[in-house]
Amino acid sequence: MKIRLANTEISAWLWLGFPLLFLAFIVSVVLYDYELGSNMVAEENNLVELGTVIVLIPGIATGILCFRLRHLILSRRLIAWIMLVTAAGVYIAGEELSWGQQLFNWETPEKIQAINDQNETNLHNISSWLDQKPRLLVELWVLVGGIVLPLWRYSRRISYSPDSWRYWFWPDHVCLPAATLAILVKVPERLRDNFDYRLFEHNVRYSELQEFYIALFLSMYLYSFYIRLKKINLADKSG
Repeated sequence: MKIRLANTEISAWLWLGFPLLFLAFIVSVVLYDYELGSNMVAEENNLVELGTVIVLIPGIATGILCFRLRHLILSRRLIAWIMLVTAAGVYIAGEELSWGQQLFNWETPEKIQAINDQNETNLHNISSWLDQKPRLLVELWVLVGGIVLPLWRYSRRISYSPDSWRYWFWPDHVCLPAATLAILVKVPERLRDNFDYRLFEHNVRYSELQEFYIALFLSMYLYSFYIRLKKINLADKSG
């Protein structure tokens, strides 16, 4: 099934079906067997953590392809922006696996152990400026750019021309499901921490799920950007 939205043609099974089915699978396993479900979310190299890296790979690849087609991008600022998003994808993927340490099990250098509170070869356990604060900015981007503005544009029947920077900068509808779930999966944790109200009997590492959906959002954003660039490139060649 193909749905055309914002001049982007991407399978609805990819941008809508996959995010929903993945969450349904995780929730079903947690409810059926909490220990198994918890291991899928909380253990080192767990399914969600590895899935975060896997879904970022096509996004990073298409971000690089966008750079190859940079002559079609409207401005240098947009080129810099798409490279920044691609770099963010690389950073998230690298940090998820401690830049390979979780796969190859090398010893953390002593100098890093002295400043890393988890004794791992990564940056996000060194300072909140490399973890919580960037995460907050990304959450705001996901909320505003991925949910609020697409719904507002849809309600007002607003569409942007490819000649406008807005057409390229703002996420389109294919990012909406991943963005929505990235915000919603943290709701149980916030209810628990702020109001001592538990939606589920057991604790789940909701932050891991949020990271997965943020990664999926970034990947869909880059993929959508590339598809639109590719269409313009094909139109130029045929013209």
